[in-house]
Amino acid sequence: MKARFAHSVVFSLVTALALMAIACKEPPKPEKAVNQPAPKPAPSVPDVKVTPPVQAKAAAPRPGPKASRKPDTEAFGKGAAAVHFKGSRRDRSFWAEHLDVDGSGNPVLVDEAWDNRAKVLYISNDRTFTCGNGQMASGSTLMAVYAKGNPRKRPVGSGWWVSELKAGDCGVPRDDLYGCRFDAAGNNSDCGEATIQSETDDVVLVPLPQAGASQGAGSGQASPNTGNSPSPSGTGSNQ
Repeated sequence: MKARFAHSVVFSLVTALALMAIACKEPPKPEKAVNQPAPKPAPSVPDVKVTPPVQAKAAAPRPGPKASRKPDTEAFGKGAAAVHFKGSRRDRSFWAEHLDVDGSGNPVLVDEAWDNRAKVLYISNDRTFTCGNGQMASGSTLMAVYAKGNPRKRPVGSGWWVSELKAGDCGVPRDDLYGCRFDAAGNNSDCGEATIQSETDDVVLVPLPQAGASQGAGSGQASPNTGNSPSPSGTGSNQ
């Protein structure tokens, strides 16, 4: 009887040890994958080019042979991408014509305005463009090019442009204007969230946050000359 009981205990212990050994050899169950949110693209400005035909037009700011005259107006542009004029109506003229504004070699119809008081040529049209972060977007774009004799003494052919974007377009945090200054060679600089200053024929730019930084673009104040990087998605050298 005792021998049978002892044999039973030994058998139970051996069985338990065998089960433990098998359990230890089983591979660990994989942990459930946690879905990570896709990283948001860094905010950037549109990749708007300043083409030689645009700068040549500012050097000779008059309608081309195939241009069509447009009526006088107190404001020029579309939506928020518009400038409001000062002074006499005799100091400004308006027309529409085809112009290569994206460097593709294919002229498109644009609206143009010449402010003879400020010696600034304005060009306006709706565009589709690549953003600095690789996205695609579209919006009304206003470009201002300083001509010879401008009172602000800006280099001839330099100027600024702005595009109206919706929140999320180009990764921007809110509906607003975004743009850059450009130098006499057409190189973009001083880019960011933009406010047109019609009284001075100029623009104020607030740099966009860098990748990984807070999305609070425009949370501070900046002068029109803010910036130190020539990239279209940041800020750049002064004009």
